[in-house]
Amino acid sequence: MFCRVAMAGLFVGLAGCTKPAVDTGDVIVLQTGRLRGNVYPLDLQADAPLQHWQFLAGYVKAVREEAAATGARVLLVDLGDSLGGSFAAHATGSENMVAFFNGLAYDALALSNLDSSAMPALLGKLKAPVVNPFADAGGQPATAGTSFATSFEKSGLPVSILANFYGDVDSAGTPDRFPAWFGTTPSGVVPLRDYGPVVEGLPPKAGGALRLLTWMKFESSGEVPAAFLSNLKNLGVDAILAHRIYGGDRREAWTQDSLVPWDPPVSVNILRNNGGFAVARIDLKREGDSWKVIDHRLVPMTANTAPADEEIVRMISRFAPAISDADKKVATLPELVDQDSILTAYMNALALVPSTDAVLYSAQSVRSDWPAGELRASRVFNSLPWTTPIVQIKLTPDQLARAAKNLALRSTVRDGTTDAEVLNVTTSKFFADLITRTLAPDVIAAPTGIDSEFDYFVEVLQRSPEILQGSGTVPPAESPQRDYP
Repeated sequence: MFCRVAMAGLFVGLAGCTKPAVDTGDVIVLQTGRLRGNVYPLDLQADAPLQHWQFLAGYVKAVREEAAATGARVLLVDLGDSLGGSFAAHATGSENMVAFFNGLAYDALALSNLDSSAMPALLGKLKAPVVNPFADAGGQPATAGTSFATSFEKSGLPVSILANFYGDVDSAGTPDRFPAWFGTTPSGVVPLRDYGPVVEGLPPKAGGALRLLTWMKFESSGEVPAAFLSNLKNLGVDAILAHRIYGGDRREAWTQDSLVPWDPPVSVNILRNNGGFAVARIDLKREGDSWKVIDHRLVPMTANTAPADEEIVRMISRFAPAISDADKKVATLPELVDQDSILTAYMNALALVPSTDAVLYSAQSVRSDWPAGELRASRVFNSLPWTTPIVQIKLTPDQLARAAKNLALRSTVRDGTTDAEVLNVTTSKFFADLITRTLAPDVIAAPTGIDSEFDYFVEVLQRSPEILQGSGTVPPAESPQRDYP
């Protein structure tokens, strides 16, 4: 159809001939999560080749430039499990992550279960507000200096963000997935579930304001949690920012659009192949006092997505000396050491802790083999990335056997102690707490003075490299061990 336009009606006619304008959002929400401290200076890519943060920074920069042209606001939020978990974060005390989050000017950060060691001194260095989905026995945030929710203005738009972990799942049913201690709360931690009082503590939600819920560990079974979603809707939640974690043996279901069309809608990010990172983007347009999803994308972070942000690259490069200095030689391996042999060596290292009668640990906690050649601290960390304290608990032989069976843990008992009525069991604080919650509620964990599993293992390996020779025994100064039946 042709447009015939008289001069008098030129502008009206031209308007009728042009294509309708592309609908653009009023708010673009970018969501990251589960970065696990994996921000290494690019000079160290030989040690940590899988780096995506530089493209993430470049993508955020590009989106902000895009939004400046359309008048949209950009919100940048991290859902947690990001402050620690890498050798770089361990070597820098997570200062690499603080620099990254501050450099990208995040609007809010959530904590998740793997952030249990993040203390107020570290969190206080972050420029963005920190929300916490875990509470102490008194109903307060489990880490001092954090809050269950935050509110702020973004270019005149009132925004509030609530923190959640694992939806409405009851922690009693799956205790191994929930922390027993967190931040400044040594025990009795529970996930936040009652959001009514939290919302009452926020400024009243004016018409057109935006309210988001962060949901780490989103595991949709296909069933809609109608009551939970209805409650969120009543609390004024407009959209959910979720993060799904795939297990190592589960095939990843990658789709470019992972929007779950619930009410409120769910923008889902994923952990790609247990190492690659994506950004979930959701574009929202205000319609009266509500919000409509007009676009949603799951964007992989590669050089094809956006060029690296060189300013952020320079900012992170200053951490290279500290990381390199910490990456000390531990041993020279004549042949490959597989995961099971590493587990045996670590359990024998735990047996060296004074007063140990037995050891409990999980094979699933060891993450990789060690190839022949020079073994450095960073490779040990990649295999055993745990910095939790080592503790001792007193168990009867029957309790020890049940703990090993019910919790899929491996145990060893020193010869000559199997007939004892009570055994002094050495393990990590995580497994001690899990045993207390599920099998032996009266058990009290006693500190050993060892604050980091990883640091202790490195020290033992440097002092006694023969522990890796696969003999299944501790060094000759100690008694041999045997598998507990």
